[in-house]
Amino acid sequence: MLKLFFISALVSLMFATASAQPGSQFIGTWVIDSELSTAFDPWRSIQLDIELVEGGVVIEELCTTGRRRSTQRYELKLGSSQNVVPIEMWTGNRHIGAYIGGDRAMRIDARLDDGGRTLVLDCRYLLDTSQGETAVRSHKEFRVSSDGDQLVVMELRSTRPRPILQVFNKAN
Repeated sequence: MLKLFFISALVSLMFATASAQPGSQFIGTWVIDSELSTAFDPWRSIQLDIELVEGGVVIEELCTTGRRRSTQRYELKLGSSQNVVPIEMWTGNRHIGAYIGGDRAMRIDARLDDGGRTLVLDCRYLLDTSQGETAVRSHKEFRVSSDGDQLVVMELRSTRPRPILQVFNKAN
């Protein structure tokens, strides 16, 4: 009986350790809360699916409006500035007439900060605009609320005077 107790305690400890893995609070499906977020026209909804993989993170972003859908997958090695992600369509405010330019890729430095509580993405890319190509830098921070039900993504973009705030709720 004592042996069964120790085995149960060991298994419980293993699960507690696994769930305490830095960054594990980001795992899951997150749906944007349009009431709490900066306008994200022309999209009606944005969903993020986040998973941790060996040495990195995978973020799949789904933007929809009517019948139009855009899916972008970011496979990022943490602690590396060598992440080059091909971009199908730049989803940040399409209605302003800016489209992904250059080699149609983002260079992303991805890391966990604050003991794994903050996922940071520093991105560099080129946009095609009516005035020509524009180099863009963006700094994104992903933070999960203490109850684990809300994900806040704050973005500072070199081409915008104000930060972009996106608030997501955990999907059930």
